[in-house]
Amino acid sequence: MPRTGVKWTKEAIHRVVTTRECQIVYQPVVDLKTRKVFAFEALARTTAAEFDGPVALFEAAVAHGYTGQLGRLLRQMAVDGCPDHPLFLNLHPSELDEGWLVQADDPIFQHSDDVYLEITEGVPLSHFALCQSMLSEVRGRGVHLVVDDLGAGYSNLKYIADLHPRVVKIDRDLVSGLADGSRLFTLVTAIVRLCSDLGARVVAEGIETPEELEAVIATGARYGQGYLLARPANPLPAVSWPRTRTLDLARRRRNSRAPR
Repeated sequence: MPRTGVKWTKEAIHRVVTTRECQIVYQPVVDLKTRKVFAFEALARTTAAEFDGPVALFEAAVAHGYTGQLGRLLRQMAVDGCPDHPLFLNLHPSELDEGWLVQADDPIFQHSDDVYLEITEGVPLSHFALCQSMLSEVRGRGVHLVVDDLGAGYSNLKYIADLHPRVVKIDRDLVSGLADGSRLFTLVTAIVRLCSDLGARVVAEGIETPEELEAVIATGARYGQGYLLARPANPLPAVSWPRTRTLDLARRRRNSRAPR
């Protein structure tokens, strides 16, 4: 239900969709080995006064039956603004109840590079069980699935086994304050190994300090994302890798141990 004091009318969400009162910003997903951009995540923003952010925007879309139209518009804007890089796109769970995503002319099938659809870990597995045919069709057409927000909420690891994701994104809750040698570090390292054993690469989200970046690299996570490396922006932002003595020494140690 709309929150008290917020005017989420059908006319407002209709106007946003038809006049494109929204924007896309991009945040790099960084390869922690090469320190280069692996992909960009497309994040929705809105300029409409009625909505204070994308969560409110999608709540209104769900309430008034505009989820499919809004999702498609945002995917088109994301692809148009980033034509030459792999893209991570957030998929609202309600879109799995509609047919927009599997239409032949959906923007995800027109993109020249890889597309990764992020599905939040907070949605019950029973919902996805009802949508397996749609997810299978999307995957069969070359689109990769991503389990998002692992570690936020109740963290059902069965997602990784059931959805067969190409990528798993570890939530900021497990990255915040991460330090080598801590109990949290042991947990995250185990999750990274589990994902690897199941054929999924890991993105650690929400990296905000050099110490967190150090610890994330030490867990074996392949990719990282967060304000420390780059804030969401449009045009596409560049990666700003922190220059710290500890990180440089750690990299040299890893390289010296690497097999020749």
